[in-house]
Amino acid sequence: AADVFVLPSRGEGWGRPLVEAMSMGLPVIATNWSGPTEYLTEENGYPLLVGRMSEVTEGPFKGHFWAEPSVDKLRALMRLVVSNVDEAKAKGKQAREDMIQRFSPETVAGIVTDHIKDILSSKI
Repeated sequence: AADVFVLPSRGEGWGRPLVEAMSMGLPVIATNWSGPTEYLTEENGYPLLVGRMSEVTEGPFKGHFWAEPSVDKLRALMRLVVSNVDEAKAKGKQAREDMIQRFSPETVAGIVTDHIKDILSSKI
């Protein structure tokens, strides 16, 4: 068991481990960059500030940018969670509610169905 899920990554396409933790009602601390900015908020988690950005200069991700999460902010957020357990639990509960409301299979199926209907009804 864990009290908080911490993911200070340099970049996430979507951040599935983060979404899974939030879906289970676990408080999360994660880098406020790339995929997680679509669902991680101050209300449902602890977005970790980016200290700076670094450009990737070689390899398959050349030209992309990686976040450099602030170690000082990470330390502060981890201490905040430890000293404010009730707040962290409330954020975890809100995270679960947000994940269910926005990303449950039923919700996503409805969105996809609506898009398919729009495509089929358009005159191409």
